[in-house]
Amino acid sequence: MRRREFIQCLLPMAGLPVVFPMWSVAKTLGGASQLQRFSGVPDDGRVLVLVQLAGGNDGLNMIVPHAHDAYYSMRPKLAIAQNEALDLNGEIGLHPALQPLLPLFNDGTLAIVQGVGYPNPNRSHFKSTDIWLTASDSNDLQDTGWLGRYFDQVCPPDEGGETQCVGTGPPAIQIGLTSSLALLGKNPKGIALRDPLAFYNLISRQGQDHGGDPSPEPRTTAERELAFLRETAAAAFEYADEIKQAADSSENAVAYPNESLAEQLATVARLIAGGLNTRVYIVSLKGFDTHANLLSRHRSLMQALGEAIAAFQQDIEKLGIADRVAGMVFSEFGRRVNENASQGTDHGTAAPMLFFGRPIEGGIYGPHPSLTDLDHNDLKFVYDFRQMYAAVLQDWLNTDPVPVLGAAYPTLSLFGGTTGMSDRQPIPQEFFISQNYPNPFNPSTSLEYGLPRSAEIEIVVYNALGRKVATLFKGTQPAGVHRISWHANGHASGTYILRLHGQGVNLQRKMQLLK
Repeated sequence: MRRREFIQCLLPMAGLPVVFPMWSVAKTLGGASQLQRFSGVPDDGRVLVLVQLAGGNDGLNMIVPHAHDAYYSMRPKLAIAQNEALDLNGEIGLHPALQPLLPLFNDGTLAIVQGVGYPNPNRSHFKSTDIWLTASDSNDLQDTGWLGRYFDQVCPPDEGGETQCVGTGPPAIQIGLTSSLALLGKNPKGIALRDPLAFYNLISRQGQDHGGDPSPEPRTTAERELAFLRETAAAAFEYADEIKQAADSSENAVAYPNESLAEQLATVARLIAGGLNTRVYIVSLKGFDTHANLLSRHRSLMQALGEAIAAFQQDIEKLGIADRVAGMVFSEFGRRVNENASQGTDHGTAAPMLFFGRPIEGGIYGPHPSLTDLDHNDLKFVYDFRQMYAAVLQDWLNTDPVPVLGAAYPTLSLFGGTTGMSDRQPIPQEFFISQNYPNPFNPSTSLEYGLPRSAEIEIVVYNALGRKVATLFKGTQPAGVHRISWHANGHASGTYILRLHGQGVNLQRKMQLLK
């Protein structure tokens, strides 16, 4: 029974067809060797947390267009009342159960991107999920995931089967029983686990059967599948100690709700704070296929989402890791504008995405999709979801998005700036801000600034006309020398002013963007 439990644990990690039925074993196994340790990943400490809303989230009831009469005429029973929506800008508001996210929005650490979808949308859960996870066109599904291709790019597999890639922890972790198709590349890229201790105990129970060199595979019709499982098992053995050590090295600093998504994010926070050098974490919340009883079901889901993200953000702030963690919330599609006869909504197309975290340039991006100019009774998308991926890859994961996505997509300035603290310099005697380097620059530049004492500050970029174009940091920082970078994607060439102010301090530097 234990061996069977072990294999059942491994199958989802490997991304085999038991997880994704439309994926052939041949494609999954093609070119697969062993789960590599990735030294090519930039050593900047940055972490991406993906939150998948499985089932097709009703974006119109999550980000409520309360100023649009068409919303209420097409949803006479299911619309969120105007006085219940948590107004953001006079036009749209949060679902009332998302109240825990309102402080994040007000603090500039929550971004809402409206109308995200793709051309020729597919309304099948399985197909549309595959499209999102592989970053494919709707009529040409790729056989690898977008994050799998990212890891292939930063640390390419060695054709000889050997690798010099070394790191601490797996490149990606899915919290759950199944590993995401997004991680599928030329080699396995991640593992799946529900609980670090349970994972370690499961691996330890198998230790007596694990040797340094796997014995030859028996000659069977499934020998390649068996070899793949053995290689993935070997990787699980390699990482088990590191995962347990990271989990044991830290504790959550806040209490999380007793709910699945919150528990997943609590595990993520512990592993990051414990020093695991994992680049990507994936968590999920299920139950969004609300064909019936939308109001009560969706309210529960929104409450779970809002409370979990709010607790996670509070936790990583107290753990001192908030500067390097960014989150992205997505679903495979939205819902139809019209309500159905079962007090629910059916499969639709475009929907909002959320980005959260201290590195995020918060706010509302894009116009709300028209509720009257529809495409077969569905919303027309405003942004292609691959534009969001391109921004993540370029501005957060520091890699060229074109080889990963297969084309160039215009990006949004979702990542206003990132900060870090230098431990190589003594605490300065007075506030200072250095000249940025490089200068002129394109597309990004960095500088250092010093705080003689803990202070609440704001670092803002203005253009030559005095208009604020980015807030790079807002909050309290400890005494010391800090560094910050600005990615000026989407901004025109010219002179920009970076200003640090707060508690009687007002310092600035001129920067020259030259394209």
